[in-house]
Amino acid sequence: MDKNVILKSVLTEFEGLAKIPRPSGHEKQVSDYLAARLRRMGLKVIQDEYNNIIADKKAAAGFEHKPLILLQGHMDMVCIAEAGVDYDPLHDSIKIHNDGKFLSAAGTSLGADDGMGIAIILYVLAQDFVHGPLRVIFTVDEEQSMTGARGLDKKYLDNVKYLINCDSEDYDMVTVGSAGNVRIAMEKQVVWNKPQGNCALHIGIKHLLGGHSGTEIGRNRCNAIKILGFILENLMEKNIQFSLADMNGGTADNAIAAQASVKIVCDAADRPAIEQTLFQMKQGFQEIYGTTEKNAVFVFEQTELPDKVIDGKSTEALIALLCMVHSGVYAMSEKTAQLPKLSSNIGRMNIADDKITVHVLSRSATNASLAFIKTAQRLSAECSGFKAVLSPTSPAWNGDPDSKLVKLAGQVFTEQNGRPMKVEFIHGGLECNYFADKNNVIDIISIGPTNIDIHTPQERLQLDTVVPQVLLVQTLIGRLAAEGK
Repeated sequence: MDKNVILKSVLTEFEGLAKIPRPSGHEKQVSDYLAARLRRMGLKVIQDEYNNIIADKKAAAGFEHKPLILLQGHMDMVCIAEAGVDYDPLHDSIKIHNDGKFLSAAGTSLGADDGMGIAIILYVLAQDFVHGPLRVIFTVDEEQSMTGARGLDKKYLDNVKYLINCDSEDYDMVTVGSAGNVRIAMEKQVVWNKPQGNCALHIGIKHLLGGHSGTEIGRNRCNAIKILGFILENLMEKNIQFSLADMNGGTADNAIAAQASVKIVCDAADRPAIEQTLFQMKQGFQEIYGTTEKNAVFVFEQTELPDKVIDGKSTEALIALLCMVHSGVYAMSEKTAQLPKLSSNIGRMNIADDKITVHVLSRSATNASLAFIKTAQRLSAECSGFKAVLSPTSPAWNGDPDSKLVKLAGQVFTEQNGRPMKVEFIHGGLECNYFADKNNVIDIISIGPTNIDIHTPQERLQLDTVVPQVLLVQTLIGRLAAEGK
């Protein structure tokens, strides 16, 4: 096989996906595209009520009775743009940049999570090689609520023997377990008043690293929403009077908030004290995050007076909530070094339609701990006068690191690369959790090419891991089919 031809073909598949806007919850267009693409390959395609795609490819002649192998990925992406970049995720395509070493996007997230997984699967399906019966499932809404995986009819998993999920980000790692999670929207209605002060200030923090709240949560990255809450609490502790006109931050529940801003109304005479408080908070920030958040920018500027401000009780409740709700690691794994076991992330917050909403995503390696954290988060919200709206819980997946598929993947990887493959549990959440919950006898692994800084505008795919990933997937399928022949 010509590796340059393979890479070019996979990148062509990815470019087709990148042209289609596909934020979570808006996958109909890309679902139709994939259904048509698979039908042109001759596969039998089903598009279910969620817009999941289920497609079957017949086995090569003589291999019809081999175990059914499922290849799986998700079609949505986290859509994030750098500050100042004109980008509408519902209508704009991703502008790809290829420097020969990395694939990236111009000012936005790339969507290789999981567009590259789908592109690799499409390439493999188009090849003529020895394989048993293959099934493909492309799901929707993985990045937000996993609606596709959660709602998928379990009948599509009943006869599956092996499942290869193509949604991991490290080529030299096979994932055999991932954390469960729960999303909590903390909501409170507000009353608006007329502003009393004569000075309006815009305070914020931006250009933080952000990143995936599963893979990056234990790397001492600051949450912009959380730090802004502490800044406001500091003003209250100093008895500086102010009213809150607006506050927002973050872009996705499962991304560490890289920016947040607030608009307050105060007396002009208090502006120096507020600026001094911000300076002191910046010094404390440097002590905690100075080695990691080197590009952080604190914003302090005067702005136009707003027409209305939030009532004082709601302001106090919001500040209390932001200070009480933990955003970071609660506990580390006893089994795996440097792996979080339990964490939470304040992903987004905004004030709109007379309501404050704070979005929190909690993760746990065990279902029992997840139940505890749900209770703790709910009580934190209620103690602050907020209502906690809990989304359905994603179960934890604890696979077998010694399973047949894990061992075979490691064997093939070593043959192809001359080094061992790491076997890991991760703190991020995968759709494998739902598949294992629906059918706990399936042998499941998750693999993928190396993708760095996912869920950020700095996302970049390491190109020299793409072809090896293709060869790993294709060889795995071939080996499983050749057994007993």
